[in-house]
Amino acid sequence: MSPLLLAITALLILYACYNFVTSKPGKAPPGLIRLPVWGSYWVLLWGNYWFPHNTVAHYVKKYKSKIISLWMGKYYTVIVNDYETVKEVLTRREFDGRDTKSFMGLSRSWGKTLGIFFNDSEEWQEQRRFALRNMRDFGFGRRHGGLESQFQEELRVLVDTIKNGPISESEKGVVNGDLVYFPNILYPSCTNIIWSVLAGERFGREHHDELRQLCIYASMFQKGGETAIGAVAMTPWLSRFGNLFSFGDWVEGHQGMTRFIKRYIDERSEAALVDKSIEGFIPAYLKELKEGKLTENFSEEQLVMVAVDFMFPALSAVPSTIVHAFKWLMHYPEVMRKAQEEIDRVVGMERFPEWDDRKNLPYTESVIREVMRIETLTPLGVIHRCTENTSLKGYDIPVNTVVLTNLSAMHNDSDFWGDPENFRPERFLDQNGQPVKDFTLPFGLGNFNSNL
Repeated sequence: MSPLLLAITALLILYACYNFVTSKPGKAPPGLIRLPVWGSYWVLLWGNYWFPHNTVAHYVKKYKSKIISLWMGKYYTVIVNDYETVKEVLTRREFDGRDTKSFMGLSRSWGKTLGIFFNDSEEWQEQRRFALRNMRDFGFGRRHGGLESQFQEELRVLVDTIKNGPISESEKGVVNGDLVYFPNILYPSCTNIIWSVLAGERFGREHHDELRQLCIYASMFQKGGETAIGAVAMTPWLSRFGNLFSFGDWVEGHQGMTRFIKRYIDERSEAALVDKSIEGFIPAYLKELKEGKLTENFSEEQLVMVAVDFMFPALSAVPSTIVHAFKWLMHYPEVMRKAQEEIDRVVGMERFPEWDDRKNLPYTESVIREVMRIETLTPLGVIHRCTENTSLKGYDIPVNTVVLTNLSAMHNDSDFWGDPENFRPERFLDQNGQPVKDFTLPFGLGNFNSNL
C-alpha cells in the first residue's frame, strides 16, 4: 500500500473517530464527548462515581450553560439544570414520553409495558386516571378524615414504641434502651398510611416486622438503581454478572414489593369483593375488573405494577426525608430550637399535631422545605423522552431524545438561591415570618410527579 493511501486511510479513520466523539444532532446544547460503549457516562463516572449528577453540575459551570447534551450509551441525552428550564420540561406535553422499551422497565414487569413510571401509552393514561379518581376517595392527594385519624394512630404507636420500648423480639432491632434505629423505626408508620389508601387496612404492631422488611426491599430497589445500574441499562448483557452492577439488588428489591402486593391480592381479594365495608384502591380495582367494567388494558399484573409505583415513594422517600431532617437539625441546634418552640406553642404537649395546625407552623414547614431542597432524593428525577421534534431555549431537541431534569443542580443553583450551600429555612419565609412561594421540586412536577 502506497504511503499516500495509508495517509488518506489514517485521516479518514481520524475523521470518523472525531465525528463519533463530537457529533450531536442539529443545533445541540454544549456538552460532553462520546466514548465507545457507554458514551459520555464514562466522563460522568470519572468525575464523580458515586454522585455522577455532580459531574453534570461541573460541566454546567464549565460551559456556562444551564442545558448540556451528552450520550448515555446509544441514547442522545439533554440535561436541564435550572428552575425555569426544569419547570418547562416538566410541564410541556412533548416531554411526557418514557422509554417504554428500556431493559430496566421491561425487567421489572415480566417483559411487558406496565405501571405508571415506565409507561406513556394510552393505557398509562387509563391507569393513572382510574388510580387518581379512586385513590382520592381514600385520602390520596386531598384531606380525608379517616386518613387523618390513622395518622394520629400511627404517631401514637410510634411515640409509644420509642418511650416504652419493644413489645416483641423483632422490635428489639429498632429500639434498644435509649438507642433508637432510624429510619427503621419509621418504616411501619410510613407504610401503613399509603397501605390504608391502597388496601383499606393497616397492619397492627404485631406485624410491623413485615412492613420493615417491605421498606428494606424498597431501599434495595432505590439504591440498586443508582450509579452502577446505569451500566446495565445501557448494556443489558451485564445483568448476567449477578450483583456485580447492583442489578441483583434492584431485582430483589422490586420482587419483594411485588410479592407483598400479590400476597394481599391472593389472600384477601375475595373478601374485599364481598365485604363492601373494605375500602381502598386495590379492592376497587379488583371489583371493577371482576365485574367486567374495565377495558382490556386492566389486569392483575397491571394492578400490581401501578400499586408498586404509587407505594414505592412513600416507602423510601418519606423515611429518608425525616432522617435527613433530624441530621440537619442536629447540625443546626438554633434551627431546631426555633422549630421546637413553634411546635410547643401551637401544638403543645397534650396532643398530636393535626392538619389544621399546618397554617400556624410556618417555620416548621420552612425547615421541611429546606431539607428537601438541600437533600434532593431524586437528583436526576424521572427519565423523560421527547415525543416529537421540538426546541428548548433555542436548541433543537429531536424526537426520542432522552431528557433529564437535574433537580439537584436546580436546588443548588447559586444564580437562583444565592447561598444554596447554607442550610437556611428562612429563605422560605417573608419578613413577617409567613411562607413565600415554594420553588423546590423535590419529586418533580406534572403528570409523573410522585406526589400526585
